[in-house]
Amino acid sequence: MKSMTYPAFLQEGPLKLVFFGGKGGVGKSTCASAAALKLAQEQPQHLFLLVSTDPAHSLKNMLSDVVLPQNLEVCELSAADSLHAFKLQHDASLKEIADRGTFLDQSDIQGLMDAALPGMDELAAYLEIAKWIQDDSYYRIIIDTAPTGHTLRLLEMPDLIHRWLIALDTLLAKHRYMRSHFGGNKRLDHLDAFILDMNASLKNMQTLMADATRCNFILVLQPEAMIVEESVDLAHALSQRQVFMSELVVNRLLPDNDCPICFAERSRQIRALKNIMRRLPGQVFWTLPLLAEEPRGSLLCGLWSELRLLDKSEIMTTISSHKLPLHIEEPVPLPANTLRLLIFAGKGGVGKTTLACATALRLQSEYPQLRILIFSTDPAHSLSDCLGVSVQNTPTSVMFKIDAQEINAEADFEKIRSDYRKELEDFLQDALPNLDITFDREVMEHLLDLAPPGLDEIMALTTIMDHLDSGRYDMIIVDAAPSGHLLRLLELPELIRDWLKIFFSLLLKYRKVMRFPHLSERLVQLSRELKSLRILLQNVEQTGLYAVTIPTYLAIEKTYEMTCTLQRLGIATNALFINQITPNSDCGLCKTIKRNESLQIRHAHDIFSALPQARIYRQMDPAGLSELMALGSALYL
Repeated sequence: MKSMTYPAFLQEGPLKLVFFGGKGGVGKSTCASAAALKLAQEQPQHLFLLVSTDPAHSLKNMLSDVVLPQNLEVCELSAADSLHAFKLQHDASLKEIADRGTFLDQSDIQGLMDAALPGMDELAAYLEIAKWIQDDSYYRIIIDTAPTGHTLRLLEMPDLIHRWLIALDTLLAKHRYMRSHFGGNKRLDHLDAFILDMNASLKNMQTLMADATRCNFILVLQPEAMIVEESVDLAHALSQRQVFMSELVVNRLLPDNDCPICFAERSRQIRALKNIMRRLPGQVFWTLPLLAEEPRGSLLCGLWSELRLLDKSEIMTTISSHKLPLHIEEPVPLPANTLRLLIFAGKGGVGKTTLACATALRLQSEYPQLRILIFSTDPAHSLSDCLGVSVQNTPTSVMFKIDAQEINAEADFEKIRSDYRKELEDFLQDALPNLDITFDREVMEHLLDLAPPGLDEIMALTTIMDHLDSGRYDMIIVDAAPSGHLLRLLELPELIRDWLKIFFSLLLKYRKVMRFPHLSERLVQLSRELKSLRILLQNVEQTGLYAVTIPTYLAIEKTYEMTCTLQRLGIATNALFINQITPNSDCGLCKTIKRNESLQIRHAHDIFSALPQARIYRQMDPAGLSELMALGSALYL
């Protein structure tokens, strides 16, 4: 029965900021675009903004044949452009701050700050959104977020910006003291005002995001086991950060009909829905059905007419169980056992984790002498859910000669910060016990807070080289972050290298004043591992990359863009997996979906004509070692 009401995010009201978030591939862009169109069409008196914070944008593709209402603006944030604008606006203030009050000269601090600003899409997004909110430019801002891991980094931006502002304020503290103590001038100057204004903007944004009447986070998910696990983790993370999550949108729910394909898929969905309802009690669940036509372009305008309020009691009492058989066409050649690095890359939600795990098991079966590590670089890890093993931040045994690891980049870098502060304290007590350098000490304490955002993830990524160089593993299989995040990581090493050069020159210049042998050793190691990683990634004899996609227009376009960027970075793609294809059926819905998917599969065949292409049909949840082993056996020749 159709719901007679709509959720708050589709109605007029006090909401200023609406985030659509969740795992990659669940329909965030679809929901955000459709919501923005509906609001703008029904409320022509208000101005709306639809903005994407995903580095792998899809809004313009999705809205390509839509005539936008005059009161709707669309923005795909460019990190480079936003940060360039920020530097142009504030460069003079930053240089003047760098010139004040420490034994480090202007070129030292300015160099560090210049190198620190690039590299974090979420930082650009947060600063841009904060400015729009402060200027009150729009009645409501609808945000199409990046996949979960990226979104969590966006929500962590207040902490990063707060540390950065403290570092800048510390640079001003000595000058402020000297001006007050010797000149009697206690008034705040323009640089103090700059810091205060930035801090006020940060606090306003934090206050807004904690205000349930003005900010909502809409969790979008598909009712599948692994998506549910990631969605529950995200819901808990939002709660910890005091971000209000009002409703969930369960997307692509299959109908209850007589089709064996629909019945099998719906059985799997019901099990997943029961799981999330038990774990997120009290939440409001809305549903959108699986549509025969991919909802993009003009079809977005009618999407919310399909919205239903989920009947929880009906779902919890439903009993159904049926599985689809494993079916793969055109398996591809098995990766060579001489590869040292094998990467599974693609848009979020296409099945990278599953295929990476299945491949590891198949390779170990074929080459029992191989020592293999499955390594997740996605901040929103799912190896544990896929393997049925509690994977840790250090290598965790999965089975004989196969380990798995889910890196915690933030925790690893915090350990380096802590070690640096301890080394600084020891040095000052040993070398300068009777000298009070309070202000310079504080500046030195905050030097690592001027490190480039993303340095933590790069340092974690170089763990790969540490594992390979130690000889502990013969091959590392990487379950990569969604394509936008992955490409940013692969482009970051050049930025990190520049920052390291500046930091090393600073340590060398002031070696008589400050000595940090442990930090220096770790950064030298990082520099060496970065160089080795770049060389390895471009070595076609030792590195393989398998692209994973699904048979939809947007997914295939994004996969093509990803492979082109990888090619420019010198990284070759070995094969393509087209996942989640609809099996043959007499059902009208399945027939229409199958027809549309066939067009996209032919399109993929044309644009990826040089690559082997395996076609994987929708099937049971391949979770657990035995089912992953069966999948791995069928994937490869």
